[in-house]
Amino acid sequence: MSNNVAEFFSKDGVKKFKSGVKAFTERQAVKVAAASMVLAGAFAGARAQNSQEQAQPELVTAFAVTEQGDTLCSYVAEKTDSASFARLQNLVNTATKSQTGREVLKSISEQGTLLTIGDAGMNTIGYFMPEENMIRLNDGFNDATLQSCLVHEGKHSVQNFSLGRALDATNSFYTNTLISRVMEADAVATQTKFSYEMAQRGDSAAWKSLQEEHKGITDTFEACAKKYGKDKKKTMRKTMLAWYKDKAYAGLYDESLIQFHTSVAVRASKDELRDCFKDGINTDELIRAVCKQGGKTYAKDGDLLTTPETAYLSRSNYMDIQMAATFAKSRTGHEDVSASFMYPLEKDGTVSKITYVQEDQQEARQAKLEKQAKTAAVSIVKQARAR
Repeated sequence: MSNNVAEFFSKDGVKKFKSGVKAFTERQAVKVAAASMVLAGAFAGARAQNSQEQAQPELVTAFAVTEQGDTLCSYVAEKTDSASFARLQNLVNTATKSQTGREVLKSISEQGTLLTIGDAGMNTIGYFMPEENMIRLNDGFNDATLQSCLVHEGKHSVQNFSLGRALDATNSFYTNTLISRVMEADAVATQTKFSYEMAQRGDSAAWKSLQEEHKGITDTFEACAKKYGKDKKKTMRKTMLAWYKDKAYAGLYDESLIQFHTSVAVRASKDELRDCFKDGINTDELIRAVCKQGGKTYAKDGDLLTTPETAYLSRSNYMDIQMAATFAKSRTGHEDVSASFMYPLEKDGTVSKITYVQEDQQEARQAKLEKQAKTAAVSIVKQARAR
């Protein structure tokens, strides 16, 4: 078994495992139209393998051309048929109208990220696959949606190269959660800035779509852009953090991670499992590597990722990941307790100010005090009877 998420899910026996944006759509369809996510790329291995065409597509070097007819950069693309290739070229060329689009396209060029368009799986807008360094867009969606998705997934490519690591079975659940959340939060913030810039140029289709799906985020960016300026670090930082406020949507990402950790705990051999769920991450390094705009970091304090506002976990999901951890412990003796350091999310959307482990400690202290009080009461009664 490979420790990488994408490779693990592409193994025989795991291919039918439901994950990524496709599964999200079946549970909460309205939320998915805005963008695909980092987990969709990580879990897309099986889907990509099952949808491969018989003929191998031709790899070509294409060029991103600006409105003025200048070449911005080159990029690697799959050329399947002339119509699809022309559509992909148009999506790329249109993205050059935005400052953010140009930045992402240049990074894609430097990193050699492969661009392709075609069947990406039902209800999946697109995804980035780290192992193949490939962005695949679904030709079943309209251009405005794919335009936005191209920048979103392009930012995931940038993040992957900057961070130098990805979601992995060696990581603890908490680590994978921190990585997946900040990657998606930054990608959506970048996508929002791109769509806003396109709207300023008169093309508001992507912006209107994001307003419907991520109103809290678009409202935050728009307000900050007017107050501070659209290119200011504070604007991007607040927009990125606004992603975490959609707790129901974030919870769907958590469910896919829990499914992954559970599958590894059940399907990996004992020898393989001994190396899993142990690694942590320096949160300062994480946020500085991921949260960049124009090559400069807009968020530096890793503590932003570990507050009740960003490191919450619903009680039902906490129980599910604890079950997976317990099963892994029964097989290897090692238990991943990292989820205990997250903050309980209640059904009404409120989040506790203390973590699960602190909550357990409080309950243990309370139980101890109650036991001591009961013991003291029994002692008093015995003394009274002795008199």
